[in-house]
Amino acid sequence: MMCALAICLNVAVGSLMTQLHMPFLYLDAIGTIFIAFNFQMKYAVLTGLCTNLLLAVLFGPLAIPFSLVSMTVAIVASLCARKGMTYKKAVITGILLAAIGALVSAPIRVILFGGYEGLQRKPSDLLVISLQASGRKLLIAAYWGAFTDSFFDKIISSVFVVWLSQRPQLKRYFTQQKNT
Repeated sequence: MMCALAICLNVAVGSLMTQLHMPFLYLDAIGTIFIAFNFQMKYAVLTGLCTNLLLAVLFGPLAIPFSLVSMTVAIVASLCARKGMTYKKAVITGILLAAIGALVSAPIRVILFGGYEGLQRKPSDLLVISLQASGRKLLIAAYWGAFTDSFFDKIISSVFVVWLSQRPQLKRYFTQQKNT
């Protein structure tokens, strides 16, 4: 049930942020990160994969290759949360999610969109253009574009999930689930 809610949260909040044209803030992995921080890794990976499958059904098949990024986010967040999560660890986790996620995202961006963010132009596309104009290879430029796109997003998402997970109402729920 929590995975299904997390998938819906990813799609709803991510779609809202896209419609609002918020630069550098997507919040489309917040549910995946929540599951990764609070449940087993396999549930987080499943949440990331199913989010992109649902996005593919709703918006088109270009979301499917990015399921690799969502599953990478799930794995990294789960590994970082193994010994508990604090705000400081959430910031570090957010930076790792941006860096490692960009490694997976950059080749997909190059193949599908010529190195840019996607169908809508974003401020990070200017960085990609600038890096290419300065002689950097397309894959390197796409990496830095992807990293820039997700840097603040992943930090804010991770910190918000830690805050949300520490709410007494949710803590009680997790305690009840572990006892049954």
